[in-house]
Amino acid sequence: MFRMKSQGEKRFFSSSRDSLQGAYVNRGASELDLSRKTRRKDHMRGRFKLPNAVMLSSTPMPGRDTTPSHLHTPASINHLSRNSGCNGTETRYTAQQQQQQRGSRGYPGQSGSRGFRTGAPNWSFVFDPAGRLCYYWSMVVSLAFLYNFWVIIYRFAFQEINVETRLVWFCLDYLSDFLYLVDIAFHFRTGYLEDGVLQTDATKLRTHYMNSTTFYIDCLCLLPLDCLYLSIGFNSILRSFRLIKIYRFWAFMDRTERHTNYPNLFRSTSLIHYLLVIFHWNGCLYHIIYKNNGFGSKNWVFSDSETADVVKQYLQSYYWCTLALTTIGDLPSC
Repeated sequence: MFRMKSQGEKRFFSSSRDSLQGAYVNRGASELDLSRKTRRKDHMRGRFKLPNAVMLSSTPMPGRDTTPSHLHTPASINHLSRNSGCNGTETRYTAQQQQQQRGSRGYPGQSGSRGFRTGAPNWSFVFDPAGRLCYYWSMVVSLAFLYNFWVIIYRFAFQEINVETRLVWFCLDYLSDFLYLVDIAFHFRTGYLEDGVLQTDATKLRTHYMNSTTFYIDCLCLLPLDCLYLSIGFNSILRSFRLIKIYRFWAFMDRTERHTNYPNLFRSTSLIHYLLVIFHWNGCLYHIIYKNNGFGSKNWVFSDSETADVVKQYLQSYYWCTLALTTIGDLPSC
């Protein structure tokens, strides 16, 4: 009986010993695998460790999560996992340090300056010359130029400025002058390329613009000859310097032609506009010659030109100039 019992105990303890031995073997294998994985992870983290990083190791209290609420997002978790050191500690940056790192990024060759950054909003008041904002602004300045281009010669020929229409014309004139003035301020904050790098420094932009021919042209456009209205009357030819702004109109037309999806339609529309402007200027010159007693007589114009209103006089002059320039009709009889 004692022998049977001892054999049973021996068999029981042997099976227990085998199971414990197998458990320790499996535990050793798992620890070996985990140590290999840890070393592999530490090796990869060491390869991607950021230079000059501030290692802030923190030991959280048990039962309490010290991680801020804004770091629980997947993006922040990935950021923290990428910035982990080889010793298992996490690299965490405060909001002030992250803001300093963002502010120190700029264009190549401009260390410590706030410039344009790819993929982030640009809060600097420096305009890209190839951007959309510059394009839309050039369109606004071109509209102001076209107003002067069509109206100045018309008012000089037909004396449209009088007591009744003075307020309307003056508001339109000085609105276009205000746009010209804003265009000068816009040029002061427009970047330029230097050795392939877009310059955004305010001092360089101001110096570059003031030393260019464009600055003198823009100042000449705003020459205040309107003050002579008080001595010689409302003569619109005094505003003829506003037409020097034509270089902005040509730049806008050239850029639109290169970027439009319908270049042929745009060229056709532009050609029609140029023809209408030529007829308009010739019609106004036709009426100016008529007002100054023509070529010694006024028989070559309509007989009721002096009694007709301004609109009829303009249409008559435009009609006869169109016939003369296109050679599709007879000239008035002398």
